[in-house]
Order: sequence, then C-alpha cells, then structure tokens
Amino acid sequence: MWLVLCDPADQPALWAYQGLRERGLEPLELLSAQALLGSTRTAHRVDPDGASFELVLPDGRVLASRDVEGVLNRVACAPFGYLPFDTHADAVYAAEELHALLLSLLTCLAPVSVNPPVGYGLCGAWRSDPEWTALAARAGLPVPPAVISSDPDTAPRAAPPPPDPSGRRDVLVLGEQIFGAPVPGDEEGYVRLARLAEADLLGIALQHDGRRPAAFAGATPMPDLRLGGDAFLDHLLKHLTGLRSDPP
Repeated sequence: MWLVLCDPADQPALWAYQGLRERGLEPLELLSAQALLGSTRTAHRVDPDGASFELVLPDGRVLASRDVEGVLNRVACAPFGYLPFDTHADAVYAAEELHALLLSLLTCLAPVSVNPPVGYGLCGAWRSDPEWTALAARAGLPVPPAVISSDPDTAPRAAPPPPDPSGRRDVLVLGEQIFGAPVPGDEEGYVRLARLAEADLLGIALQHDGRRPAAFAGATPMPDLRLGGDAFLDHLLKHLTGLRSDPP
C-alpha cells in the first residue's frame, strides 16, 4: 500500500495522487491528518525494535504501518479547529497533544516517507528565511546580501525593494533529480541544498534577471508539485516504489 497524506484542500497533492493512480500505482490511498487522528481504534506500539501502529479509520478501513510501502507526506500541521474548547488553555493543550500524537504516527512511517517528520516540522523542517539563506550559501548557491543583528545601528534602516516577480524561477528537487525551471549551471547546488536540509523533496525559489547568476530566494518542504509536470510524476512513482527496498 502507498499513501498520499495531505490536507483535503492541498491541490498539488491531489494532482500528484491522481497522476500516480493514472500511472498504475496501487493500492494507493488518499488520507488526511484528520482521518489519522479520528481513528475509532488505535494501537500504537514502541519497543526496542522500532515503532508501529494499527488504526481503524473513520470509514472502517484498517491501516497498519507495516503494510505501507511508501508515503508522500504533505502534512503541515495537526488539525484541531473542528474540536470544541471551553478555554484558550484547553485549545493550546489539545493542539500540543494532537501534534505529539500525529508526529509519533508519522514517525512510524518515516523510513518509507518522502519528507519524514522532524521535531520542528511534520513534513520536514520549517526554517526561517535566514536559516534557509545560510544553508543555501553552504550549498554554494548565490544568495542576496543580508544583515542580521539585534543592534539597531547595524540593522538595515529600510527594507530592500521587493523582487521582480517576472524574474522568479521555481525548481523542485526529488532525490538527485531537478524539475521545473532550473537556471543552467546551478543544478548541483540545488541538490546539495536538499541534502543539507535533509529533504527528499524540496522546492527552491530563485530570482533571475538574465544577467547575473540566479540568487536564492527561498525554500520549502511543501512546494507546488505541479510545476514539475509529467516528468516529476514519473520520477515520483519510481521514488515511492523504491523506498521499501532502499538500504536503511
């Protein structure tokens, strides 16, 4: 069994799900975080050999982590807005508990997941702009100048002008492959950045004016998959079907 885990409104994930079905990946299930957390029965085991779970989903289907061959993980947060709370403190407590449970369940699937959870992100690390910029510089990508300081005398006195949207390029990195609109000459840097970010799948934004090398403009573990087109779906299929057989 393969899974696409996403919010019901995640259009890029729904596009990928449909594309994988058309390519013959089966059995393939589309599940939301709410479905995982809304199980009518949950058996969650943690022992020296690892962690596992078996859930009875709201529609009666049984999902066992041992039966999952691969996961496209697009879970950004634990849903809890549908639950009633009497106080703000109750809401905060419930959100933390649901996040912890969902993190634990997703961790059971981590060995076969595209973008497994980490402590500060359910589908990979969410980093601040300065953190992404520092990683991009380590990867060898051109980065815009930045001043980061708590001293008002050294901080910029005015925000830089917004980037020209006509010069934006977006790429996807999945494994060692690049999709989208790469700028020639920087391909190895995109892959290095994904490795440094410990992300199987990473979206990278670039600013390119046609004269100088494209400058790094941001990254996300939740990119718009559609910009990769059919070539991305073909590689995603190959990637997902090879996860169980990959060496640990």
